[in-house]
Amino acid sequence: MRSLDGVRVVDLTRLLPGPACTWYLQGLGAEIIKVEDPQGGDWARHMPPYTPQGVGAWFASVNAGKQSVSLDLRREEDRERLLALLATADVLVEGFRPGVMARLGLDPAALCARFPRLVLASISGFGQDGPWRDAPGHDLGYSGLTGTLALGASHGGLPDLPALQVADLAGGALTGALAIAAALFARERTGRGQWLDVSLTDGILALMAPNLAATAVGATPTPGEEPLTGGLPFYALYRCQDGGIVAVAALEPKFQDALRQGLNDELGAPVALERAALTQAFAQRPRDHWVACLGDACVSPALRPEEVLTHPLHRARGMVVGEGSAARVRPPFPGAEREALAAPPRPGEHTQAVFGALEDES
Repeated sequence: MRSLDGVRVVDLTRLLPGPACTWYLQGLGAEIIKVEDPQGGDWARHMPPYTPQGVGAWFASVNAGKQSVSLDLRREEDRERLLALLATADVLVEGFRPGVMARLGLDPAALCARFPRLVLASISGFGQDGPWRDAPGHDLGYSGLTGTLALGASHGGLPDLPALQVADLAGGALTGALAIAAALFARERTGRGQWLDVSLTDGILALMAPNLAATAVGATPTPGEEPLTGGLPFYALYRCQDGGIVAVAALEPKFQDALRQGLNDELGAPVALERAALTQAFAQRPRDHWVACLGDACVSPALRPEEVLTHPLHRARGMVVGEGSAARVRPPFPGAEREALAAPPRPGEHTQAVFGALEDES
């Protein structure tokens, strides 16, 4: 049995933060019913690159195994169908701008009053209140507001763009999933659900807590030169003889000793833990050779994405499942392989089955 077996989640979200949030819940065992507009459904369906089935790969990654129903929430009849579905649900996740649900006749406070056991999570860029509540936004802007961009390395005086959508995935999806799981636990004790205000900006700001605490006591970080952003030669990336890259993370003295000893043994001469010396040393052997020699010194390969899908660690852990174009990363919880391997739903594929079952129950 998984933690959220038997929990029904109705998902009104699209694109990345909300669907990734419910992907995590699905990995814990929850049933996810994805509500999509009849006019094309989730926009991520149509974003390249595409799977062999013609579905956006990003969409497939976080929506595999979910059920899809088509509802036009601007129509009273379809809103009534949604309300009938919510009567059977434990969680509702929505990702509209603040106020949109109310304008649709689905005010969150009213829904919580009508369904007192419902956990309702509203995921938005800037939160349900405050001076920016109505502003549009995307991941890059949320990162900029919280100082995360300013901390990174820069080129030409501009910070590098983040490689991951950190605000969407950590600030929104993970924070939202944690808040929902906690609210479900609280409901077991109180019998009542709650309305959760999940702000992507708040979530990524929380990730900045240690850095901002240092700023508050007078530290002035230099982008790309702090201990963990490029200031230490033994916590850095190096190119190897074959063009591959190693990630050297020998922070503690014992790992620095192991790095020094391993390099000395391999090259037959002392190697100083300085950037120029390390650059020259790593250039003398292929990447995987160094990984084999220096694993005890916290030296790992900087894998290319295509290598990740076949790497023995991820395959042995069951984190990457499926082969070829069907390869997927599963949520990091036991028992989530089945959903990850399932096909993503077609738009509205389960409308008849879901609402037919509701009619049978009534």
